[in-house]
Amino acid sequence: MGIKLTIPGRCVPAVRMTQRSKYTKQAKRYLSYKQSVAIIARHKYKGEPIDDKLSVNLKVYLSGGNQGDIDNYFKSVTDACNKIIYKDDRQIVKAEMQKIECGKKDERVEVNFMRLE
Repeated sequence: MGIKLTIPGRCVPAVRMTQRSKYTKQAKRYLSYKQSVAIIARHKYKGEPIDDKLSVNLKVYLSGGNQGDIDNYFKSVTDACNKIIYKDDRQIVKAEMQKIECGKKDERVEVNFMRLE
């Protein structure tokens, strides 16, 4: 059994941040997105953070425009779920990721976290 989340809207890729760059427009947008994902994760998952190894399947639906690297989309979602769904993102040992073209109104992220034995 997995934990499935659907995060509406355009995914915001992770940005590299230093102490000074936390105040840039891109960093603020990323941090706001991360906070939104965390709220959705808390709403969907009510249990204690999982302590097992995990597999993550991530699908990012994007409508054209300037698209980021797939690993940065993965990082923004998994960092937001850290300490909510699982104790530490180092528990993720398997990942499957896709970027999928869609219409503007269909932009979203679908993510499925699965415990591994």
